[in-house]
Amino acid sequence: MNKKEKLALFLGMLSGDGCLPLQHSGQGYRDYAVRFCNTNKGIVNLFGDLFFKLFGGHGKIRVTRRKDRKDLYEFCKYSKKIVNDLINLGFPEGVKRDILRVPKIINKGTKRERLYFIYGFLITDGCIRKNKTIIFHLGSKLFLQDLTKLINYSIKSNLKIKEYTQKGKYESYQLNLYKEDAARLLRNMPTWHNGTALALSLQFLLEKETLGR
Repeated sequence: MNKKEKLALFLGMLSGDGCLPLQHSGQGYRDYAVRFCNTNKGIVNLFGDLFFKLFGGHGKIRVTRRKDRKDLYEFCKYSKKIVNDLINLGFPEGVKRDILRVPKIINKGTKRERLYFIYGFLITDGCIRKNKTIIFHLGSKLFLQDLTKLINYSIKSNLKIKEYTQKGKYESYQLNLYKEDAARLLRNMPTWHNGTALALSLQFLLEKETLGR
């Protein structure tokens, strides 16, 4: 995996379970944090490994024990330069729901770079069901539209987004890849440097019954 492919995988994961929060210290100064959370420790470790290889710094990983829920692992690194670098790549600050887009660097990238981005998002905010179909269910319409175009282009398909209204007022958007399209996408799955990390992440997803954590 070259550096651009690592960046694509990293940005896909950041788009799923990461953020650049607009938070400040007790003295009122901006913290400039990169945060990433997941209940799968291996996925958080993978994110931290990518972060180090791309930016040369180690973040801290802490765990929050939650009663009757899975432990939550959180990666955090403070760096004004890295936050600004990510903003320049097109990743938004603060609440990302309505403004998150697939970065231009991904849309203009190679097929492998686009696939790495898709898989980065899949292992964080997607779901592979036991019947081997793939589903993405988001509140971010613009991002899902971008992702759908990216997947359609990558596997030469014509997938469509479904829209839902929850409780009469909350809009959400869903993309389904049924067995044939899901299999085509997974057959092209790139591997991590040791050929195992992404496979382990996908095995975790296969065991999920519902979306999200």
